Amino acid sequence: MNDGELVRLTLPLDRRFRSVANLVLGGIALRGNLSLEALEDLQLALGAVLDRAGSEGRATVELALGERSVGVRVGPLALAGGLGRAGRGGFDLQRVLAALVDEVELEGDWVRLSKATAAGLLPRPAVPSGP
Repeated sequence: MNDGELVRLTLPLDRRFRSVANLVLGGIALRGNLSLEALEDLQLALGAVLDRAGSEGRATVELALGERSVGVRVGPLALAGGLGRAGRGGFDLQRVLAALVDEVELEGDWVRLSKATAAGLLPRPAVPSGP
């Protein structure tokens, strides 16, 4: 993620602090013209990742607005078994995340999520327009 457009929060994993991350994510999403549904998907995905990390310790949440997407990185997390291990309720985290966001990647002990903005969903012109 580009540090010029990066918001970095380090929060306790306690559920009471999730609203802070969701509030900042909402502000980034607003700047990127993300739909309410897309914002809710990103918030659910972030919550699912943090749920899997437990409630002890801290995690850093990095939020960035790209040209065509909103990116979220969360870590460092102790995700024994990676994203594919079934958690509480028997759901495979990889499947849940894939249903909610456009890109999911495990980068060591960090999880990277990405959701396309309205600009990212628009078809690109076949021929560049110009004067």
